[in-house]
Amino acid sequence: MRRSLVVCSLVLGVLADGSAFAQSDLRQERSKPPEEIQAIKERVAEWLKQCLDDWDRATHMTKGEWRTTCQRVAADRGKFLLENPDPKPVSDKGRRR
Repeated sequence: MRRSLVVCSLVLGVLADGSAFAQSDLRQERSKPPEEIQAIKERVAEWLKQCLDDWDRATHMTKGEWRTTCQRVAADRGKFLLENPDPKPVSDKGRRR
């Protein structure tokens, strides 16, 4: 009985923390100007496309595994840009090709 109470308490604590993080993410995204949010979304799409184009048969991953990884990495980069204040706007200047 005591063990199930502890487990339930931990689960509820994690769920409560998760909802607090989700709310703070939304507030931070809303605090950025719409133009910056759009630029970040375009950059994420560009990262995803480039990553998908980089796959070849010699890699240690299947094309499906590569796609999944690319999607996760691009989404993580976008989330980072949306959540963190950056004094410089997102642009392609200075980017290596």
